[in-house]
Amino acid sequence: MSESLRQRLRSATAGHHARVDAAFGRFDLSRPDDYRAFLVAHARALWPLECGLEAAGVARLLPDWPERRRRPALARDLAWLGAAVPDEARIQPLPLADEAACWGALYTLEGSRLGGAVLARQVATQPALAGALAYLGHGAGGMLWPAFLARLEAAAPMLAWPALEAGACAAFELFADAARAGSAMPPERAIAAG
Repeated sequence: MSESLRQRLRSATAGHHARVDAAFGRFDLSRPDDYRAFLVAHARALWPLECGLEAAGVARLLPDWPERRRRPALARDLAWLGAAVPDEARIQPLPLADEAACWGALYTLEGSRLGGAVLARQVATQPALAGALAYLGHGAGGMLWPAFLARLEAAAPMLAWPALEAGACAAFELFADAARAGSAMPPERAIAAG
């Protein structure tokens, strides 16, 4: 991807990114209760986002989507911590109107994996939480981000900027809203990770 488009996306989403960082910054990840609440908040955003992408046909855009999905990893961590796993049948997928919006949402989602890797190193220092690192550590050591950027670059000439930007910003806001909603997730029927 040309650096100018990447920089344009980074600039366009900077305010949204800052709101997400501030909203999640209130969780002390060294405390089990806060870490559980942090993951519950992530679940509130991740399920609608990934389900929305799948409803929009993300596998056509990223053939390696099954390797990128993080719901199974987050479900394992939530279960390990004794938190409810979202009932997929009750999830309202994030509406994504076209491929450009999907690519924008993917930019946010795939970029979040980079921050997750940093947080995973912090959480790993807490023995009580060591069994719940599948989500934050997902894809560690792999080349998922560079491969995503290469695919985005290939698609970029066919993508309308307004929809690309809107998809990225909508995904950031989904995470910000989830963090601000608090730590209580309504009781739901657990789904199997997988």
